[in-house]
Amino acid sequence: MHTTLFMAMSANGFIARPDGEEDFISNAHWADYVRLCHQYGNVIMGRKTYEAIQAWNDTIGFQDIAGVTKIILSNDVNMEVGPEFVVLPSPEEAMHFLAESGFEHAFVCGGSMVNTAFLKAGFINELILNIEPVLVGEGKRVFAEADFFETLTFISKTERENGIVTLTFTTNAKPYEHAHHHHE
Repeated sequence: MHTTLFMAMSANGFIARPDGEEDFISNAHWADYVRLCHQYGNVIMGRKTYEAIQAWNDTIGFQDIAGVTKIILSNDVNMEVGPEFVVLPSPEEAMHFLAESGFEHAFVCGGSMVNTAFLKAGFINELILNIEPVLVGEGKRVFAEADFFETLTFISKTERENGIVTLTFTTNAKPYEHAHHHHE
């Protein structure tokens, strides 16, 4: 199973302001997000991302990805969530769940912590970044500061409307191999 990590960021690497506000991220990014969620049938996010989207107004939000399996990574596996949401404690549990559920591609669009956890676990095969033409002085980055180093292979660059540039890379990580446990 392959895993794609998809994020929008400022030109200097921020995905949100310190309070989690993403006001500088374009609508074009949400459209990409919705398309990819439906393409892969699933999306993995962190609790903070979940809570941020829940708080949005009614014009955009989780209703745009109805029918998509939505995994929230959280230590609080008993948190209250609606249907189509699954709360799991780790990247390993999320990958296992998706493989058991028959998915062929995992889609990660987390926050800094979730993205870093998946990267460090060796689960990210493809990285897609929408670079927004803005600079943000402080906030949350695509990856949290942690002890990792990853070499990327450049795949493609697409220049978009409104000055957005989409960059696609692959990593050296091996696709996730699911060990099937047969219950008699």
